[in-house]
Amino acid sequence: DDGSGGVTPYLTLDGSATLVNFDKATRHMDSVIGYFGSGLDLRIYHNGSNAYIANTTTGDLYIQNELDDKDVILRSDDGSGGVTAYITLDGSAEQTKFSKNAKFVDNAELRLGDSNDLYLYHSGSDSRINNNTGDLKIVNYSDDGDIIFYNDDGSGGITTYLTLDGGEKRTHFYE
Repeated sequence: DDGSGGVTPYLTLDGSATLVNFDKATRHMDSVIGYFGSGLDLRIYHNGSNAYIANTTTGDLYIQNELDDKDVILRSDDGSGGVTAYITLDGSAEQTKFSKNAKFVDNAELRLGDSNDLYLYHSGSDSRINNNTGDLKIVNYSDDGDIIFYNDDGSGGITTYLTLDGGEKRTHFYE
């Protein structure tokens, strides 16, 4: 029964296509696990409080989009009752976009390069930029732009100590 006096398929065993077709939504109650794989390798469930997708016995867990120039978008609550994209794997631009701040906790490093050549981190008391290969270059391509180094001024504020002046092509040292 389709709920209005007619009939409709809910489940079809299609031998010609070797598929089982679900023509209506399925419902798994809390803590009832949906298993996938001969060895029950992947499980999907909700325990009444949280939802889980778990790879439990072998291999990697892949989330992929195989359509040309399309994206994988990780969305979550936006703090105002809606949802928003936080991380987008942009297939057409071939880049990862962070639409919200990324927070690295103390001692978690941001590593760059195939051999982790450059990394940034905060230890809980100090912050560091470490370079293990070649030169460390700081470049400002802005016309007449400066590179300015600030530091604590000894009285709770900050002050300029060094300016590489792009407009004047000079280095200014401040006392």
